[in-house]
Amino acid sequence: MLIAISGSQGSGKSTLMEELSKRGYKTITRKSARSILKDWNVTLDEVNGNHELTIDFQNEITKRKWDDEKEALRHRDGVWFTERTHADLFVYALIDLGRINSYSTWIDRYYKTCLEYNQWYGRVYFLRAGLFNVEADGVRGSNGHYSRMADVTMLDVTQAMIHPSKFSIIDVPDLSKRADLIDMQCRHL
Repeated sequence: MLIAISGSQGSGKSTLMEELSKRGYKTITRKSARSILKDWNVTLDEVNGNHELTIDFQNEITKRKWDDEKEALRHRDGVWFTERTHADLFVYALIDLGRINSYSTWIDRYYKTCLEYNQWYGRVYFLRAGLFNVEADGVRGSNGHYSRMADVTMLDVTQAMIHPSKFSIIDVPDLSKRADLIDMQCRHL
């Protein structure tokens, strides 16, 4: 089963993924956005400043993520965790391009692609934002207002893309409690 850890920037996804790995779970650890920026030798500001590059970036991140997830789905052994959902990716594209009417058709197509891929998750755990300060690392927006907007939008889109029986919100900041909640539910899968 493939389980996604979702949430906006700075919600603790990577830290939780590391903890789940320490507890023996299989994890997909590639940082697609970071790897694309490195492979393309561009910065996030450059991507965000060029709409066509933003579309190329979103298409590439979706492709790489899906390729990694397909590999995990092929194994069919135990529980695998992946960081971010395709709904998460859609939200960042929507925030960047949704206000520009000429990209409306692309946004609609991208939504359908992300919706399709999101159906492969056996479960999604959404980590609420605002519990930690967002680290300014050059890959994510660190402004608290931006984080709140992304969090609210991501929660709405994720709930639209995943069946309620497969969705849980985790709003406790303690890492051990987060992992314990997931671990307890995974033992019953």
